[in-house]
Amino acid sequence: MGMRSKSLLFSCIFLFCCASQARGVKSIEIHEYGKSRDAEMAGACKKFRPTVKQVRNFFLRAYPVEGYMLSHERYSSCYATGALKFDDGSSGTWKLSSSGVATFIFTRGDVVTLYYKNNKWYDPFACTYGLGDVGEC
Repeated sequence: MGMRSKSLLFSCIFLFCCASQARGVKSIEIHEYGKSRDAEMAGACKKFRPTVKQVRNFFLRAYPVEGYMLSHERYSSCYATGALKFDDGSSGTWKLSSSGVATFIFTRGDVVTLYYKNNKWYDPFACTYGLGDVGEC
């Protein structure tokens, strides 16, 4: 392959990557945080207080996963809720677990489970996730 062909190929790949970027987040509301599905963990979950910046980062980086991630592999009783608008006009409500798994319900009713691991908020269950004997940190 000649130098000109390589240059053209690189340019096409670069343009494709730039054109396929994820949508941006226009606005985020946090309705509640520090909540728990388990009364025994309510005290620990009060420390789960993600900021708007952290939630924005989550939704910009999260990717779709199967629902079992929320109920089994990365279960946490701690959660926050809110609403989000994307810059493409779509919007909905979310329920975000301290484990980095969220359920997003679009205004028209479609539901997606999202996951992003490298979050900066406090998670009372950090290093306990995974289906094996050793927790995942």
